[in-house]
Amino acid sequence: MAILWKRQKKTRISQDKTTEIGSTAEDFARTFLRRQGLTIIDRNFISNLGEIDLIAEDGSELVFVEVRFRANASHGSASESVTLQKRLRLIKTAQIWLQSHQRYTNHYCRFDVVAIDSVINTKHTTWEKNAFQIE
Repeated sequence: MAILWKRQKKTRISQDKTTEIGSTAEDFARTFLRRQGLTIIDRNFISNLGEIDLIAEDGSELVFVEVRFRANASHGSASESVTLQKRLRLIKTAQIWLQSHQRYTNHYCRFDVVAIDSVINTKHTTWEKNAFQIE
């Protein structure tokens, strides 16, 4: 006799908690990057293809930032969670953002990842500049 397992939906409490943790990680990353000298110019840009957590200027460069947090490494590190599929969505979403912000179209663009593992603090944060590129 086979037992059918039903996948349980996340409860509202856990979804709210996940959203809260994600917002806390993004707030931390924003402050972290400001302290590194970046100017944040947009946050949580959403298109039909995806979302960009932070968009910043680093000197004359335009930086699209993906913020990832992992409470534990059971499914890989925060950095490892930025899959090829996620990268492609970020690139396409960045192109959409650039179409609506013409003043940045001639800027050099890069994609950074702020990866936070275990605890949201500087000790557990890795800033990967130019983490991936358009190929």
